[in-house]
Amino acid sequence: MNTKTIATAGIFGALALMMTMVKVPMHFGNPNLGSTPVSISAVMFTPGVSFLTGVIKGIGASMWTGQPHIEFAAGIGDALMAVFTFYVMKFMRAEKALVLGQLSRYIFTSSLIALSVSVFINGNIMLFPEVWVAIFPAVTLSIIANAAISVILVRSLSGKARSWLGLRLGDDVVVQTS
Repeated sequence: MNTKTIATAGIFGALALMMTMVKVPMHFGNPNLGSTPVSISAVMFTPGVSFLTGVIKGIGASMWTGQPHIEFAAGIGDALMAVFTFYVMKFMRAEKALVLGQLSRYIFTSSLIALSVSVFINGNIMLFPEVWVAIFPAVTLSIIANAAISVILVRSLSGKARSWLGLRLGDDVVVQTS
């Protein structure tokens, strides 16, 4: 990875960390907007930038909240969601890929959080299904909010914005759509 890739991921990772602070407190789980910058990076940049953005979000949110068993797992899940979104975008428009990518968080993010909580907090992997069901409402709210905001923001980005980013960061980092 070159320095532009790491710098771009750092900027979007910092945005993702700031967006995790916008949350709705619930009984189990706090849906937030942290995956919005991760999703946007998935349709704007290469998979390396997107994956690193999710990891940075996970590390930062783990330090911010003091809950690494939840936040780091969520960051890795969001990183996987971003790579999935990038590759799905090859077959459909960015807006549809964003929504499908957010829906994939049921598999990637929810499963990793449930696995992490089951193993590291409860010490019993057999509680995985129970934990997954318990976080379902929070994840659902997060998916709805992040998908809606991501689609609105990506629609507002013009081809000129991508071209400008391509000039600044290089076409090896920015994905140009046709």
